[in-house]
Amino acid sequence: MDPTSDPLLPLVGLAAAFGAIIGSFLNVVIHRVPRGESVVRPGSRCPHCLAPIRASDNIPLLGFLLRRGRCRDCHQRISPRYPLVELLTALIFGLIILRNGAAPDSLAEMLFASCLIALIFIDAATRTLPNVITYPLLLTGLLATLWRWGWGDPIGYAFDLTLLFTSGSEELSQTRLAIKGGLLIALAGPLLWLLDRLDLFLFGKYFEPAGEPPDDLQGEEYVSQAGRLIGWVIAIGLLAGAGWTLFVLLSGSGQALAIRSADQGLVTAATGALVGVLPLWLLRTLYFQLRGLEGMGLGDVKMMAGVGAFLGWQGALSVLLLGSITGAIFGLVWSRLNGNGLRTEIPFGCFLGFAALATLFRSAL
Repeated sequence: MDPTSDPLLPLVGLAAAFGAIIGSFLNVVIHRVPRGESVVRPGSRCPHCLAPIRASDNIPLLGFLLRRGRCRDCHQRISPRYPLVELLTALIFGLIILRNGAAPDSLAEMLFASCLIALIFIDAATRTLPNVITYPLLLTGLLATLWRWGWGDPIGYAFDLTLLFTSGSEELSQTRLAIKGGLLIALAGPLLWLLDRLDLFLFGKYFEPAGEPPDDLQGEEYVSQAGRLIGWVIAIGLLAGAGWTLFVLLSGSGQALAIRSADQGLVTAATGALVGVLPLWLLRTLYFQLRGLEGMGLGDVKMMAGVGAFLGWQGALSVLLLGSITGAIFGLVWSRLNGNGLRTEIPFGCFLGFAALATLFRSAL
């Protein structure tokens, strides 16, 4: 059979092109979010001279090649990170469609992968994992399970852990399903917010997860901007939880099977988030108690909450194992090269992010 006759290939190409466009937007996110800047206004501009980038120069991948990697106005070199992010996003989007086809699951995986790519490159550049991305990542993981389990096909890395909480023969009432699912969704954001504030109680200090503000933005204003965005994410989670509760309570018997299945998915996602968070949080707390230093950022912990919610508890364990091994190898090599020994700081979120992408595609590799 001629491979070119595969009807899925044009769709894969469109997904890759769409991924390149999303990758171009992710470059804006990667550059501006750590600086507390809007990702909407102003338009794309040179990071050196701040000159607006022409539409013809802003074509993903092609624009960088046509400009030979330099700004048209100031002729300064543009970081190769820009085409790398666009190419990586294009490849991942194409692979998602190649594996899933035009299924609704594909959109959830694309959003998940986009968040991971942004976190990977932000952590590499700034050693921070901003709340404005980790909070939506957790909420996305929880909400994606509603479709995958209730009205789609559970993805291979998902695993039903409902039996840990209920007997296999027990049928939960509609009201209990409504309240439990609503709480799992609605409490996700507030619990991450409380995790942030727990540092102050345990360590007597609060580690600002967004990092140091840029020179042109005052610290209080910077924190206020981040806080407003986090507030919106929490509000969306509360509304989504309330919406799920009302939907279940008002649904007829024809939706009962799908609702029970979606409830199982939510339990699986919540368990995955817990498994992703606990090991890193305990390790971080123990290190601080022994050394008096923050050995691991809280952003890594919150990132794993979203990863665990999307990939399930087995996926979370795979990511922790693979990310820890690759991070340790890199840390040992890098510490030898720079001579800092154990004081070498590594962007652990990068390794967790790439491990999460590898786990996402493990069934296709």
